[in-house]
Amino acid sequence: MDTASPSRHDVIIAGVGGTGSMIIGQILATAGMNKYQHILWNPSMTTARRGAPADCTVILSDKEIGAPFLTRLDTVIMTESSRLKAFENRVKPGGLIVLETSGLNEDVQRTDVKVVRVPGVETAAKVGDALGRNMVMLGAYIELTNAVPQDFIEAEMNRRFKGRVQEINLAAFREGIKLLASRAS
Repeated sequence: MDTASPSRHDVIIAGVGGTGSMIIGQILATAGMNKYQHILWNPSMTTARRGAPADCTVILSDKEIGAPFLTRLDTVIMTESSRLKAFENRVKPGGLIVLETSGLNEDVQRTDVKVVRVPGVETAAKVGDALGRNMVMLGAYIELTNAVPQDFIEAEMNRRFKGRVQEINLAAFREGIKLLASRAS
């Protein structure tokens, strides 16, 4: 885990359908309000239909955010591997791509970024629901960057979800953290 905590983190979360990517973006942004002075959550849904490309940008910063749209970001989280080619070049050199491996048909072509492959669907299925892959991906991102403390994320999840949905999402999030923590060991 990266223990350094820069005063700014910017990430784009790309998926399809929108719900999974948008929810983890909202959780990250809302939980980030406990740590950062300036937060931006900027959703982008190409069409309002199931299965359509959707993404959101989250900027967490101690300084004012000058523009809501960035052409290149520190990190891209791809909750859906089919979005790889559309977002691979949106990462700054030296940046991070957190990539869902389920359905991955192509690989990252760039050599100037760090790529972390995460079996989000497989991991989420083990805790009870493959739809929790977005939470696995969020956990992996938090473990890799320490952008927002884990307990802030979990507090927001507890506020947002109840019952079985809360249990599954928390379990999937924690599994994403454990998965990446075990790779660092």
